[in-house]
Amino acid sequence: MSGATNQNNEADSLQPIPGTARVFSLGSYIFMWWSSLIVIQAFVLGQGFLPPNGSMNLFQAFLVMVLAVFVAVVMFSLNGEPGNKYGIPYLVQTRSGFGVRGSKIVEFLRALPAIVWYGIGTWIAALSLDGILTTLVGFTAPWAKYVYFVLLQVVQTALAYGGIRTMKWFNVYGSFVIAAVMIYMLVHILSTHGFQIQESWRRAADWGTPFWAGLTTAIGILATVMLNISDMTRHLHSSSRANWLGHIFGVVPPWFFMLTLGIVAGAALGIWDPVQALMQLSPNPAALVVLLAFILVAQFTTNLTINILPPALIFMDTFKIAWHQAVMITGVLGILSCPWLLMANMQAFSGFILYYSALFGPILGVMLADYYVIRRRRLVVEDLYVTDSTSKHWYQGGFNVAALVAVAVPSVITMIWFLPVSWLIGLPVGFVLYLLFNRRREA
Repeated sequence: MSGATNQNNEADSLQPIPGTARVFSLGSYIFMWWSSLIVIQAFVLGQGFLPPNGSMNLFQAFLVMVLAVFVAVVMFSLNGEPGNKYGIPYLVQTRSGFGVRGSKIVEFLRALPAIVWYGIGTWIAALSLDGILTTLVGFTAPWAKYVYFVLLQVVQTALAYGGIRTMKWFNVYGSFVIAAVMIYMLVHILSTHGFQIQESWRRAADWGTPFWAGLTTAIGILATVMLNISDMTRHLHSSSRANWLGHIFGVVPPWFFMLTLGIVAGAALGIWDPVQALMQLSPNPAALVVLLAFILVAQFTTNLTINILPPALIFMDTFKIAWHQAVMITGVLGILSCPWLLMANMQAFSGFILYYSALFGPILGVMLADYYVIRRRRLVVEDLYVTDSTSKHWYQGGFNVAALVAVAVPSVITMIWFLPVSWLIGLPVGFVLYLLFNRRREA
């Protein structure tokens, strides 16, 4: 294994990161998640739960929040253990179950939604910048937000160019100011509009499709990160305690906060566009500029860790290029994703999440089954870095057919017949099918 990279480079390398080179302490890891999850996409999701945007009652909306964050913390911690324990990234972790060539398939499946989310985050930032300039100088034009979109994509690519250490400090410091502004907005909304339990929120619960689709969507917004969570945990000092506490205290507070803010704001105005909603709720022009500026920063912090890192690492491995080149490719693809199409309405937004969740549930099921049942939590790291036909993870021509079938079967079935519960069905079915199909048993 060629893991002898120096400490200046190994944080951005695909090689295992030794304990002495880990970038995150428990505290900075928690703050990284705060900055990453205080994001307008979660606000949008909260807007879609209750009338007039959604069809749940208040109890169901908060139940969805609790269940989704519980699932996220558990899956982050379970699937993040290999990265935290062995210092390996997602694309190396997947070689164990899918084979050295089969892993390429699930790598690119993970990269595609990340690129789209990257575009969505930048588009929201562009709308915020458009609002700032309109407020300050009165300038706006139909084409302006598209120009801002490209410019902001360039800025984020430049920030990511500096690697994981630059991303870490930007996110840690950003988390404090973002949280402060968002807390101010929540207090302002409650003091101005109140938190009145509207009659439409009191209606009898419908436990049919809307509830289950809402739960799957709430889980699905983080299902992408559940797959490649090792890309983050490999930078956290190696400790099972830090792994679990980092996700409990890093994920739960911002998740509840942003969904609650979305629910309250959506109920107050009934406006789908998150930037327009927050602009109308702002008490004065000065507060509006500050708010929109930090919405912009919030998109940056989320994109840097959740949406740029996974595809960049995958491009490094696939095309054998440097981190800087991979980041630039990711930025260009984010521009080409045309995120304004998915942000047109709640149906397009949630449909995007439900469809990729149909794939990501089974993929995660295979990864958990392979690591916890087949490997019994033990990996031979050196073997994972052998990628030719001598590899112990070569299977049949580099592909583990058992893993690919265990993903393909539930994915197709749930996309066609069970899309509202795609992830919820896909994960356990993928887990069980992998164990049934897999004939390779090794410690």
